[in-house]
Amino acid sequence: MFFNIIKRFSSSRPPSFSDILICGGGIVGTTMACALAKMPSLADKSIVLIEGSPQQNFVQSKNYSNRVSAISPFSKNVIERLGIWKHVQRYQEVHYLKIWGLYPDSFLEIDNSEDGVVAYVVENNDIMQAVSNEIRSVPNLRVLYKKKITNVNIKNINSLTSLPEITLDDGSEHQCMLLIGADGVSSKVRKAMNINYLSWDYNQMGVVATLNVSECGPNNTAWQRFLPDGPIALLPLNSNLSSLVWSTPKTKANNLLKISNENFVDAINTSLNTQYNTGDVVKTANKAMNNILNTIGLPKKKQTCGQPPNIIDVVDGSRAAFPLGFGHSVNYVIPNVILIGDAAHRVHPLAGQGVNLGFQDIDCLEKILSDGIKNGRDIGDIEDLTKYESFCQQNNVPVMTFIELIHRIYTSERELIQALGDACLQFANAYDPFKTQMNTKALFSRIN
Repeated sequence: MFFNIIKRFSSSRPPSFSDILICGGGIVGTTMACALAKMPSLADKSIVLIEGSPQQNFVQSKNYSNRVSAISPFSKNVIERLGIWKHVQRYQEVHYLKIWGLYPDSFLEIDNSEDGVVAYVVENNDIMQAVSNEIRSVPNLRVLYKKKITNVNIKNINSLTSLPEITLDDGSEHQCMLLIGADGVSSKVRKAMNINYLSWDYNQMGVVATLNVSECGPNNTAWQRFLPDGPIALLPLNSNLSSLVWSTPKTKANNLLKISNENFVDAINTSLNTQYNTGDVVKTANKAMNNILNTIGLPKKKQTCGQPPNIIDVVDGSRAAFPLGFGHSVNYVIPNVILIGDAAHRVHPLAGQGVNLGFQDIDCLEKILSDGIKNGRDIGDIEDLTKYESFCQQNNVPVMTFIELIHRIYTSERELIQALGDACLQFANAYDPFKTQMNTKALFSRIN
C-alpha cells in the first residue's frame, strides 16, 4: 500500500491519469467498466474504458444476428444487478438441455426445476447495446472510442514510481493505478506482462447460422450432439427459429459455407439424426455401465432423449465461421495489472462457458476490490489481485480441463475412448447431484 501511494503522487505522473483503465470494450470489458463505476467505494475514482471500434447504436432488426450467447442464470443475475438486463430487448429462455453422443443409449437431459430456466439466449449486439445504454448514466466512467493501443509499458512495474502506462494511436499516453486487460485472445496487455500463455489451434471452425425449424411445441430446448469431428448444437431463438453452432474441421467448415441452402439444411439434419452402428466395444461398455448403475442404485430413467426439431431452411446471409482455439494464461495478475475474460482464458465452445467465465471474472474482481478498499488497501494492491487470481483459477482450470477432456474424447478415432465418453453421459444422466451442479452453468454459447 505504501509503495502504491508513492507511485500515485509521484511528480513524474503524466497529465493523463486514471485510477482504473480498462483495455477492450467488448461484452466483458464494458460490463467490467460498468460494474466498477457503480461501486460506491469507487464513486470518487476515475475510470476509463478504451475501445478500438467506433461507438455503435444497435438497431434491432427483424432478422436475428448469427452471433448469440447463452447466458447462464448466474451471469444474468450479475448483469441484472448492474441495471443492464432491463435494456435487453429480446431473448429466449432455455428450459431444457439435451445432449447426446453417437449411440442411442448415451444422452444427458438437464432441466432447472427451481425456476424453470437453464439459460437465456441473447444476441451479442443486444447485450452490447444494453451495457452501452447503462454506462451512459455513470458519471465517473469515460469511454474512449476509436482508440487503438500501440504500446503497453509495464516493464518497471515493481519500481516505486512506475505505474502501468499505455500509448494510443493518437500519440496520447495514459497512466493508471490498475490496468485491466479485457482485450481478447490476442491481448496486448497479456503480452506486455511477459507471462506464460498456453495455447493451441483446434484446426476447427465454428460454423454459425440462423435456422428455420419445424414447430413442435414451445422451442425452449437447447440441443447438442457430439460427433467424431466436433459437436453440433442448436439454441432456440423463438418459436420457429434456432441458432446453429457447428464445430467442425476447417475444410468441412469452408465447404458448408459454399454449398446451397438445401444441401446445408440436409447436412445439419443428417448430423443430428444419423444413427451409428453400435460396435462390440460400445456394447460391452454400455452393458458394464448398466451394471454399475444398477449396483449403486442409479437405474436409467429414460430410454431416449427425444428428437431435435427438423431444420426446414437457413436464413439467407446468416452463415459464417470463426476459428476455434484454446488459450490459458498461467498467471492472471502482476502488480497493478490484471486479465479478465478471453485475455485470460479461451475455451472450446462445446460447453458454452466463454462469456459466462468472463462474467464470473467480473463478479469476483468487483467483490475483491470492494473488500480491499474497505480494508484500507489501494486499488491494484497485489494482495487483492492475488486473491482474484486464486479464486478464478480454482474455478476456471477444472472447467477448462473438463471441456478439453470432452473434446478429446469425442474427436478421438479410437472406439474405446468414444465408448468411454458415452458411458460418462449415461452416468451423468443418472446421477442427480451432477445434473444439479450443471444447472448453475449454461452449456452452450456462441463464439464471442
